[in-house]
Amino acid sequence: MKYKKILIKFSGEAFGNKGQGVDLKKVQQIVDEIKVLKKKGINVGIVCGGGNVIRGREVKKSARLMTHYKGMQATLINVKPLEKLFKKEKISTSVFASFSLKSNYPVFNQLKVNKDWKAGKVIIFAGGTGHPFFTTDTGAVLRALQLEADLFIKATKVDGIYDSDPQKNKKAKKIEKINYRKYIESDLQILDSMAICMAWNNNLPIRVLKWEEGSIIKLLNNKNIGSLIN
Repeated sequence: MKYKKILIKFSGEAFGNKGQGVDLKKVQQIVDEIKVLKKKGINVGIVCGGGNVIRGREVKKSARLMTHYKGMQATLINVKPLEKLFKKEKISTSVFASFSLKSNYPVFNQLKVNKDWKAGKVIIFAGGTGHPFFTTDTGAVLRALQLEADLFIKATKVDGIYDSDPQKNKKAKKIEKINYRKYIESDLQILDSMAICMAWNNNLPIRVLKWEEGSIIKLLNNKNIGSLIN
């Protein structure tokens, strides 16, 4: 396989429908996918979104600061069952929080992360960047760079990047491949510009794809799935 070290950001919807908490069947699908990747010798880092619990974009500006902190804490709601099911499947896992989240998880420490990463553990990151006004996508790019990952995968509810919102515009055209500069100039919205700039500055390729069972395995088996930013 081309990629041996990847970081996957699963959107909140991968864990459950908005406002309905966590669906353990959905979480098990994630675990099953990662289990196959580990058997193929791929190192996997994971960032969990929290959109099934709370979404910062849908909050008024006046309330955004505290909502961002609540959103960072909300990622724990998805992290806990994911870690639990990994352990049930006997997949060695470590969880690191970006800051003290009133949990049992240690705060991010590069030396400890490197040690667990080299040992082949699945690394789960909670809490985004630990700062407001940064999305979990930006946090995911940051963690991918800290892991020196070969690829950042955004596993979400749409099957790639479009020139406009495909849920609102039936004539929206899918973009198979785009460079970082063109993505920013086109003001595309599926990832924020901060995440793209960080990836651009460090030459980290990004693949956006629809999360469904088997999609990441197909991608890493050289199937042309989703959209590529590089």
